[in-house]
Amino acid sequence: MKKKLVLGLAVLGTASMLCGFDNTQTAEDVLSKTQEASKDVAGMTMNMSMNLDGAINIGDGTTTSTLEAKVNGNLDIATNLDPFAMKMEGDVTVSAIGTNEQVTLKSYSVTNDEGALDTYTYSEDSSTGESGWTHTTDSSIDYKQLIEMSNSFSVSDYADWGMTFELAPEAAEVDGKECYLLTAVIDKNALNTMINKVSELSGEDLSSDEDVSNALAYLDGISLKVQYYVDTTTYLPVSLHMDLNDSDLTNLNALLAGALAAEDGSTAELVLNDASIDASCVYGDAVEITVPDEALQAAQDVENPVDSIEDAVGEIAGEAESEAASEAAIG
Repeated sequence: MKKKLVLGLAVLGTASMLCGFDNTQTAEDVLSKTQEASKDVAGMTMNMSMNLDGAINIGDGTTTSTLEAKVNGNLDIATNLDPFAMKMEGDVTVSAIGTNEQVTLKSYSVTNDEGALDTYTYSEDSSTGESGWTHTTDSSIDYKQLIEMSNSFSVSDYADWGMTFELAPEAAEVDGKECYLLTAVIDKNALNTMINKVSELSGEDLSSDEDVSNALAYLDGISLKVQYYVDTTTYLPVSLHMDLNDSDLTNLNALLAGALAAEDGSTAELVLNDASIDASCVYGDAVEITVPDEALQAAQDVENPVDSIEDAVGEIAGEAESEAASEAAIG
């Protein structure tokens, strides 16, 4: 159930990315026209950048040590809506405690003949040199249904899920394009509303789950600002910005300090300089998303492993006999 909740919210967020400035428009008007325009979209490409710059100050009563952490990522994403498919390529750089690590990522997700989502993921770690493909199949979520549901949500529907959209009174500009600016804030209260809504629909009380309640305790004071920049001509979102920079870390720091004090009397304070995501989008026809042969082969090797040297020799001998038979037939 938790996996479905996380994936469901993620897909709803992705799906929602789907004239001239009119100051008589409301948030409801802009969102409705955005949903209508998105029905004609077959594919979307997106460039996404991520930035995290923070530190933890740890004190022992005499001295204070600062552990800095920085994460920078850049991803190129392509998505087709029907059938759902996604391609992602990029890298993430992590700098923490005097070490630097870069991870190269590739991911291909395609809907198979049974309607499940096959995902092939490649990662390469610069610090260890380790690399390889993994393969998963998920049939627990109907992505097409989720996208259709998000396109039918009104502003009041989003409010029922804890997201209240506000429309800026003046136009914004993104890469020379005049845009409407829609803003929503997701905080502990919004998350509580979402959890209660999911509990209502699923018949399972997620709020009573200890892991969920503990997570909400740590998130008390955390505030995620989400901003959509919607082209006034096409009514399609061309840019997205999200950040945690207005968060109040008082409660989180109190919890961290209490946990450390219980261990050895140390204190801790989390400092957040920047935690943000920016994305730019282009819409059009369906894009080509093809799973690389090496990903398909890696998945097949995992599903049909060679158990021994004898098996490997047998396979090679079998292929040689097959080729010889083919040559004899041709001759």
